[in-house]
Amino acid sequence: MGYFVAIISELRHPCENLGEEAVMTRMMIAGLLLVATPTFAQTPGALDLPLSIDLARAAVDACAAKGLPVSASVVDDKGNPLVVLRSPASQKPPIAAPRKAATAVQFDAPGSEMEPRQKADPAFAALIAAEPDRLNPHGGSLPLHIDGKLVGGLAVADTTHEAADACARAALAKFGDRLN
Repeated sequence: MGYFVAIISELRHPCENLGEEAVMTRMMIAGLLLVATPTFAQTPGALDLPLSIDLARAAVDACAAKGLPVSASVVDDKGNPLVVLRSPASQKPPIAAPRKAATAVQFDAPGSEMEPRQKADPAFAALIAAEPDRLNPHGGSLPLHIDGKLVGGLAVADTTHEAADACARAALAKFGDRLN
């Protein structure tokens, strides 16, 4: 982008006598650089940051309405945290929520389904046990989809798994027109 600015300033510099061919060449290069300059626009069908913040906030608010101080996290389609929120009244650091959300993404399943599976399926339990610092298959986590494509995960933690699940589902319901 800096090169593009330099070319434009050369074109506008009044003291320089450039030939018509040199001006045209520099304008073509400037146009190509402008087209090739990367943008940071959101990929269509991806989870964006404003929606992620709103979703996490809705989850924390849903639990707060029940008197439950919790943490909530939204992760991208790779399980990387986009947002982590923690109620100031929560007694725990926000560790479980990002792990639960990452697990929902990795297995494209809600924690309410994975939690009993961990107890009944030794192979699944071994997968979880192999990554205890990244995975947590407990209730309160949901995979997030846009137009049928997995785009991330939402999780609520630091309360009972049932309450966390209810808060996560209530938050997701608020955005049912954009997420499923």
